[in-house]
Amino acid sequence: MINSTRKWWGVAALALLCFAPCAIASSSLTMTGAGNNVMNGVYVGPYYATVNGVANTAVICDDFADDSYIGHQWNYTANNFSSLGNALWGSQPNYTKNYENAAWLTLRMLALNSNPTNATTVGYLSYAIWSIFDSNALNGLNQTQLMGINGWLGQLPQLNLTPGQFANFQILTPQGCTPGSCPGQEFLQVMPEGGSGAIYLLLAGLSCFLAMLVRRRRHAPATSSSMA
Repeated sequence: MINSTRKWWGVAALALLCFAPCAIASSSLTMTGAGNNVMNGVYVGPYYATVNGVANTAVICDDFADDSYIGHQWNYTANNFSSLGNALWGSQPNYTKNYENAAWLTLRMLALNSNPTNATTVGYLSYAIWSIFDSNALNGLNQTQLMGINGWLGQLPQLNLTPGQFANFQILTPQGCTPGSCPGQEFLQVMPEGGSGAIYLLLAGLSCFLAMLVRRRRHAPATSSSMA
């Protein structure tokens, strides 16, 4: 009875891992590029990083309180819109709405970034994202810049945003820190729908179930055989 109980606890543990493969995935990020867009002497992104071994991943910074440097590496926790309380700004009032607004601005920023003539607007969007979480981001900007940023921020109250609209977002939160004391910045990442993220989950789940099958076979009772 004890051996049987231990066996089924082992199977249950493997099943849990199958349904939560991201929890055991590597969680390292290495900054590889700051992009070409600059406003007020600050690179505004999109930035580029190697995330879990995937090079040249576009990431959007929502953290003006910390710094990142090319070649710098740190560990992060991947949050989504069901775990925002664990993200860097999860202790702020209305943090869900803040992240919804940041995600909407991120999509606008990525769409405009493909055209170099939009560099100024990309800068406005980046500072708008930063200011949602940290009003200090707007210090030192001129009136023209503030008008451009406030133009985007002014659209947000009119939008009927919900967390479900951003199911393909990951929030890459540096581990073990608070704003201003992090080893790197928090980033927003848009995962490809039906792309590499889905393939990873499929392969991870398949590997887990294969492991369960092998474990079950190894614990099957031996059958006796007779000699002719």
